[in-house]
Amino acid sequence: MKKLFIKILPFWVAFASGILLYIVTDKFVSDVGLNNLLINVAAGLVSIPLVFIFYDVINKITSQKLHNSLFESVTIEINSQLIDLIKELAALMDEKEPENMESLEDFLSLEQSDILKSLKLGKVDIKKLEAIKQELVLEIHKPTSFDILSEKQISSILNIVKEITFLIKNIDQSNTVKETTKHKKIIALNVEYIFINLTTWIESGTKDAFHNHGRFSLTRKNA
Repeated sequence: MKKLFIKILPFWVAFASGILLYIVTDKFVSDVGLNNLLINVAAGLVSIPLVFIFYDVINKITSQKLHNSLFESVTIEINSQLIDLIKELAALMDEKEPENMESLEDFLSLEQSDILKSLKLGKVDIKKLEAIKQELVLEIHKPTSFDILSEKQISSILNIVKEITFLIKNIDQSNTVKETTKHKKIIALNVEYIFINLTTWIESGTKDAFHNHGRFSLTRKNA
């Protein structure tokens, strides 16, 4: 809204100048010829800016509706992948899948030490994690995603993708070498970083939901 105001400010100045010129001319200019000339100038200063003001306002409203639709579509697709990711992480930790936002908040608040105690590496599907990562990469690199998502939202998803990559690599290594406490700590740290960025995504999405229709939900939705 601030950008729109700045954009149309010159038109408002011209509009106000036209009104002021008309009032001054009507009160103080008695010469008929000059009076008519200044009245015509004032009319132009009033009418032309109004056309541009109405155009910009209507264009802003239309663009905002399109922006909201795109925002909802993109966030629904990303949220769908994040729900699958949360399910895989719950399986990795042998934890019950969060069923509502309250239980999800508790789940994502787990720290490295708590995650380490719960790790069950044999229960995670690496192929599923890889598929989730690829889908997130596709979504976040769409031109529309860069246009409509905030910097914080983009950063959180990119960080999640990075940590999934590390997580897959470290879990894969645990299948070929003997598991050590140090190795499991690294995996627990990967999971904690994913939790942190999931929290950032959800919180930023909740704030944006006041102006857009996209929000995080544990229930799948179709775009």
